[in-house]
Amino acid sequence: MATMNISSLTARRAAIGVDVGGTKIAAAVVDASGRLTHRVQRATDVSGVDATLASIRAAIEAVLADAGPTAGDVGGVGLGIPGKVDPVSGVGLLSVNLGWRDAPVVATLEAALGLPCRIENDVSVGALGEARYGAGRDRQSLVYLSLGTGVAARVVIDGRLYRGAGGMAGEIGHLVSDPDSLLCKCGARGCLEAIASGPGIAARAQQAVDARTPTALRDMAAGGPVTTRMVFAAADAGDEVAQTIVERTGQYLGGAVKTLIMLYDPEIVVLGGGLAQAGNRLTAAIIREVDRLAAESYVFRDLWRPDRLAVSVLGPDVALLGAAALAL
Repeated sequence: MATMNISSLTARRAAIGVDVGGTKIAAAVVDASGRLTHRVQRATDVSGVDATLASIRAAIEAVLADAGPTAGDVGGVGLGIPGKVDPVSGVGLLSVNLGWRDAPVVATLEAALGLPCRIENDVSVGALGEARYGAGRDRQSLVYLSLGTGVAARVVIDGRLYRGAGGMAGEIGHLVSDPDSLLCKCGARGCLEAIASGPGIAARAQQAVDARTPTALRDMAAGGPVTTRMVFAAADAGDEVAQTIVERTGQYLGGAVKTLIMLYDPEIVVLGGGLAQAGNRLTAAIIREVDRLAAESYVFRDLWRPDRLAVSVLGPDVALLGAAALAL
């Protein structure tokens, strides 16, 4: 079993956490108590592996320059990378968002910066952030379910990040939830990510508009594409089509929460990512579905309590915090 110990953090005073995305790179100094300082944000250059690594390096160097004399407190750098990574070799194996394969992330950055660097998948560092500084603090097990452009989960068991044999444990976004629904980028039809991610919600709403279903979304889009933000706004304003889409999304995700609880029996499931921060409507729909599933199954009912589900209070900082925890 491939694991990473998060309970043996050293006494280093600070580390730099880096959240690498397809459009932007965020970096900050994080001390052992989880305080963020000297935050910077830079655009991600995805024109090639070397260019992307150079933009990551520039963001880190900007943080160090901003930190000035306190840069000496920094003991290392941790990075959350989208896609599949090998944390042992320090290589970014595959990232669709960054357009790279086999990127020598750690070797390149360590040579340039003179600081030890560690990498992990971006959802994995979210789980580490919650385990160290968020809802998982003082808990031995949690599942972090990231809801945004994609849908994925990562698991902390007995204080350790569980990666699985291939480093992909928790990829619940590619379990089929509705085989008659949208085609997923992975090639399968009806994957949770295809129908319950931000783009999936927008795509389902677009289908309703294209079918000329009476809905305020048509006027909101004004001939352009429907966005996820529009769907939530229309739902809050009482639009029945939008409300149905949000409710159905909650049902899909409630089923995922049940699956994760049944598989791992964690102390808590933490919802993170942009959709988790979109308001109470989706969270309430998820809880309604989990409650319904618990009512029909005495086995699941024994495992489910409302206090086993929480929305991340770390917000967009969760990846920075988790990345820094890698290096501490």
